[in-house]
Amino acid sequence: MKVTAVDAYVLRPLDYKFRWKEEWEPRTMEHVLLKLSSDEGHEGLCLTWLMSPGEIESAIPGLRKLLIGRDPHEVEAISYKLTDSLRSPTPVASAVDICLWDLLGKHHNEPVYRLLGAARTKIKAYASTVMYDTVSEYVQIAHECYELGYRAFKLHAFGVPDKDIEVCRAVHKEFGGKMDLMLDPVNAYDRLGAFKVGAVLEELGFYWFEAPIADSDLVGLADLTRSFRMPITATESVTEGLRGYPKYLVGNVVDTVRSVGDWIGGISAMKKSAALCEAFNTKYEPHSYGTTLIQAAHLHVMLAIHNCDLFEIPVPEGILDIGMKDVIRVTRDGYVEAPTKPGLGYDVDWDEIKSLTLKKL
Repeated sequence: MKVTAVDAYVLRPLDYKFRWKEEWEPRTMEHVLLKLSSDEGHEGLCLTWLMSPGEIESAIPGLRKLLIGRDPHEVEAISYKLTDSLRSPTPVASAVDICLWDLLGKHHNEPVYRLLGAARTKIKAYASTVMYDTVSEYVQIAHECYELGYRAFKLHAFGVPDKDIEVCRAVHKEFGGKMDLMLDPVNAYDRLGAFKVGAVLEELGFYWFEAPIADSDLVGLADLTRSFRMPITATESVTEGLRGYPKYLVGNVVDTVRSVGDWIGGISAMKKSAALCEAFNTKYEPHSYGTTLIQAAHLHVMLAIHNCDLFEIPVPEGILDIGMKDVIRVTRDGYVEAPTKPGLGYDVDWDEIKSLTLKKL
């Protein structure tokens, strides 16, 4: 099997405006679909919002020179080169890695997680919110998620300690004991704010406290980790990925490591990151918030490791189902099941992609 073509599609931004904390303005998301074609007629695909149109346009000539004629089984060599030996991962390198794994799965007629080494066939899901304007809206979306089958729920609240405490108390009043609850203020607090909120979350029995302060504040994160029984999870903004995690592990800075697979080097880098964390007896909980194909890339890694408990799904459901025939949904008992189709396992709707395409590269 050889790569025969490298193409990219710049898509029209979604109408939905995303916001995850109060200090950020609502934003629309641009998406790019990267496609690697093979001489067997297979397509390796990755649809992501992290890879900007300008970034992929400048990268395409070099990608064609590097990839055309290469065997996707050389994914390790290719990804290592594109990430400068994992020192400088990028969204483009990550997308290429995901496409190569998609091609490998289709070539072998197997879902990717089975090529990675299957550990299980389902994983518990959690609903992950956008920021809402009122407390009542958070309670309402929690109700909707519970009815859909979710038994874990993460709030992206205001990023303001007192307001976030109010939201957490309100949601806990309705769903404490019914759903595992988590809070992600997206690194918004200072240390005092984080301790104030953390004390309330521990009192309420929250499942974890994510990204309370800047990931660069290792001393502050270590203080929080030592001070609470509730797990402190962070490192999502550590974009150097694998090379950046050891200092958090050696120093017991966090209880759980997070990563964005479509930034740190794709499926290959996530599998290595999971192994690194496992060596330190530490949970590795990748951020899987994104399009269906990005969620799928994370899902396959999670199904091939043991030190991960939860799979993240954006809610309201459907806000990132761009360009797909197949989508990922929670089961009535709160899980996401392994895909059965080969590769990433979810089919693109090419008619919709064509209607959304602003520019083909």
